[in-house]
Amino acid sequence: FYTKKKELIKEFARLDNKVSLCSDIWSDHWQSCSYMGITCHWIDNAWNIKKRLLAYSCVNDPYTAQNISHLMFIILEEYGLTSKIFSISFDNASANTCSINELIRMCQPSIGGKFFHIRCTCHIFNLCVQDSLRSLETYIKPIRSAILYLWTHPQVMKQWGKFCKLNGMRAKRFARDVPTCWNSTYKLLLSTFDYKDLLCGFFGEVVQSSNIYLYANQWNICTTICEILKVFNDATDQLSGVYYPTCHLVVTHLCNVACIFSEHLNSNEPPSIECIISMKTKWEKYFLNIPDIFLCAIVLDPRLKLDGLGELLTLYYDSLDPITDACPSYSMILSSVRNSLTEIYTDYNEKYGSQVATQTQHTTSSSIISRLSKAQNLIRDRTKRPRGSSSSNLELENYLTTTFDFSAADEDTFDILRWWAQKKQVYPILSLMAKEILACHVSTVAVKQTFSMGGNTLDERRFTIRPENLEAQCLLNDWSRAASRTQDSQYETNDDEDTEGTSGTTTGGGTSECD
Repeated sequence: FYTKKKELIKEFARLDNKVSLCSDIWSDHWQSCSYMGITCHWIDNAWNIKKRLLAYSCVNDPYTAQNISHLMFIILEEYGLTSKIFSISFDNASANTCSINELIRMCQPSIGGKFFHIRCTCHIFNLCVQDSLRSLETYIKPIRSAILYLWTHPQVMKQWGKFCKLNGMRAKRFARDVPTCWNSTYKLLLSTFDYKDLLCGFFGEVVQSSNIYLYANQWNICTTICEILKVFNDATDQLSGVYYPTCHLVVTHLCNVACIFSEHLNSNEPPSIECIISMKTKWEKYFLNIPDIFLCAIVLDPRLKLDGLGELLTLYYDSLDPITDACPSYSMILSSVRNSLTEIYTDYNEKYGSQVATQTQHTTSSSIISRLSKAQNLIRDRTKRPRGSSSSNLELENYLTTTFDFSAADEDTFDILRWWAQKKQVYPILSLMAKEILACHVSTVAVKQTFSMGGNTLDERRFTIRPENLEAQCLLNDWSRAASRTQDSQYETNDDEDTEGTSGTTTGGGTSECD
């Protein structure tokens, strides 16, 4: 463990670019304590996204902003990363949010910490969904109660298996609905559609529980609910990725959600309208003003840039039709994004301009240089001299005004990291910006997957394991899977099994929210 840790520290010491972090806290009921998980994400010189688990530390102190920032700084200092942090992704617990200012003061991130704090997008999606589902409890609760009854009564589950076979259907163990598990309601409803008639018959003829009444028409409104929830499910699935950039995908998914809002607000179904209104209220709290990091990231997608962002913003706000009057104008947003990019570019040019210019000069043939006169050398050196603190942003303007050709076939296979890897000689400063911005993770799923691993390790037989041994085991498990890039595969589970199978652990997130 210590050998691998030293190797990782050396790898971080060689890093030229900054890294992004994801962090969260998990409470374990076996040991009656909390654990802080921290994952590190960065893009290496080969333009591949890497991920490492840095900590799975036992937290004995109260969960306050000061304690969070202090513990995180100690861990970052241990890995030599205090000056290499670009962003940190937290969920929406108020203590996490309050710790950001202290972390900015201690870590001194670039551009004044402009992009330092990223709220977990998937967690916000879940908050919006849970708010809206409260207005649909009348339709969802009977189905949820029926499935829960099957899960908690093994003998009834066996009867269900026999009932299915008698009716020519394969017996099925349905997905479970847990509020703190993202998309679980959607997966529950989706898993029951093909069995709705059987479920009604089973609970009407076999179970005959006085507390559960199922009717086929209850699934009619659930069909509409699933159409809405599918958009959130698709967004959460894509934005939870570990080995590909997600930051530039957020705005597209926000537009998809806004479009589904608009579509169902204009429907003639009162339950879905009530659901959407409740969801929109929460949505506008977080996404009326889209965070700058997501807007800048999408400009770094050469298929879209500023013009594409303008079109997406038009679609977003026209579809969202905000309840509040404080809706920002598209022109102001685009102007702000351009200013932010210019500010970042200037900062990077001051820090890395000399280094980039030196690398460029080294590519020049030495035989040609030797034939140059002193005067020619002076002119050549002056024209190639780095701008340093100059406000020139010709490279940025060149990128924004250049039209790149992409065929329809490229749309499905386009790899934004490979594109920037090929263009790093043309846009040396911008490629460094892209390397750090695109490494930002927009969700804390990577950490929550680690908590699933820790939860699977701790059970009634191993709950006495010492916290430091549990941490070493979790870190080694993650690091050993890094080479094969399977650090996320071990946590994938399938609740949609037949009744002979076993249930899995579902990865999810808490529903804590800012005060």
